[in-house]
Amino acid sequence: MKPIFTFILLLVITFSNSFAQTSERYLMSERKLEVRSGPGANYNIIAEVPKGTQVYVISSDYGDWSTVQHKNINGFVLTTLLTEDSRIADAERAAQAAEAKKDAARAAAAKAIASAEAAKKAAEEAARKAIAEAERLKREAEAQEAKAIADAEAAKRNQAVAARRAAAESEETRRAVEEANRRAANTDLASSPIESTTPSYGSSSRGAAAAPMAVTKEDKYSSWEKKTYKSGSAPKSSSVKAKYDYKLDNYLKINVGKNTEVVVKLYQMGKTAADDVCVRETYIKSNTTHYIKNIPAGEYYAKIAYGKDWRETEKNGKKYGTFTQNALYEKGQDILDFNPVKTSKGINIPSYTLSLDLLPNGGLGYGNEDQDNIDADSFNDQ
Repeated sequence: MKPIFTFILLLVITFSNSFAQTSERYLMSERKLEVRSGPGANYNIIAEVPKGTQVYVISSDYGDWSTVQHKNINGFVLTTLLTEDSRIADAERAAQAAEAKKDAARAAAAKAIASAEAAKKAAEEAARKAIAEAERLKREAEAQEAKAIADAEAAKRNQAVAARRAAAESEETRRAVEEANRRAANTDLASSPIESTTPSYGSSSRGAAAAPMAVTKEDKYSSWEKKTYKSGSAPKSSSVKAKYDYKLDNYLKINVGKNTEVVVKLYQMGKTAADDVCVRETYIKSNTTHYIKNIPAGEYYAKIAYGKDWRETEKNGKKYGTFTQNALYEKGQDILDFNPVKTSKGINIPSYTLSLDLLPNGGLGYGNEDQDNIDADSFNDQ
């Protein structure tokens, strides 16, 4: 009898465990269910559930009884009257498969979106680089165009300067010829040959002895006032109204050698030679470097006086200044373009360097055609 009891106990435990696995699932009634208020036949019937109706199993931990929910009623039914509904299982499997497909679709969509975003960013970066390269090429082309225009203008101005210089030299030659003719016309020359009154070939007769001739050298600057200036000073003879542009950090660097002192006049070029304006006049001593700074934008040339012993005077209300020793005067032929230039790296502010000196013999060291190409009066013209 004991073995039979043990078998029945094991069977009940096994049967109970098999239904315990159905906790919290939907099951279907095999026949009409009597829903009782407690886990036993002695409890009151509180509801009836028709055969084939799905109920929600809350728990099967009450021996032969399970607690279920049907509509809005909770109660107990015999566990043996419940069976798994294949339709529910199939639906659950289908729901799980659909959820898996949904998750896979969501992952695929997220991957596609990420790929699209990466492609979008790559396209935007490529477009940005293309635009930047196009802008760089545009700036370089504009800079090259501006340089070409500036070079053409400089060549044009150089041609105009050369033409003005040729005209000035021609006018100076014409005046020199007129002055020579005038002097020749005013000179009292003898029209007949002069006969000698001095005996020759050993004659003992002697004429009157000539008076000794006294030769003196006249200093035409003796009445001029001698001036001494520090480098960078404007001579008092200057009437130049200096012009500055403090927004431009440019300069003209001037190195002066040991054989001369200089006065530099910087002219801004206008549309014609009559429109040229002197914007700076500076005295610079020998063995000195000086900077003329903050020069307004434009094209310039320089007039330079070389020499030593600077003196000044005033004639008819006009002031003059000149060197009295080794004096040479020059009008520079190079155009100094101080116009800012746009480049791919920004704005280029031009600056220049002039190195000025005389040779020990007092010459400039150029060919003769370029030495002393203007006179003191031309230099003193404002």
